[in-house]
Amino acid sequence: MPRYRWLKKRLKEISESTSVEKTLLILPFFILFLDLYLLTHAVYIRDIYVIIPALILFIFSLAEIIVAFDEMHERTVENILDRRLASKVRSIIRESNEKLTVKNVMRNSLEKYPELEKHKKRLYHLVCQILPEYKSKKD
Repeated sequence: MPRYRWLKKRLKEISESTSVEKTLLILPFFILFLDLYLLTHAVYIRDIYVIIPALILFIFSLAEIIVAFDEMHERTVENILDRRLASKVRSIIRESNEKLTVKNVMRNSLEKYPELEKHKKRLYHLVCQILPEYKSKKD
């Protein structure tokens, strides 16, 4: 169903997010519904002094929900990138015949996968995390 691809991706991202992120996403919806109730009541009684602040709160609540979704999306994209980089680093380490050092693994990774050049900083941190796992296995 190509029509719902965007929604499916977002729901999958929400399901993979942490419980803290889910809680932080539920609160803005709760506030949005309260703002909507206040706004409809203010429109019903036709009080302009209540309509304007209620409308401003409603807009802020919508913006907060959009920002929360965007943060969850960015975190998901970063996690996917980290998994891909980690698998490439692990394959480099498994194939390596020379001494396993951060410098050697970085050099071999960048030689084999030149597209990783733009992710050098993240790659360095992943190599520093993964390398001790393999060193402890060899010992």
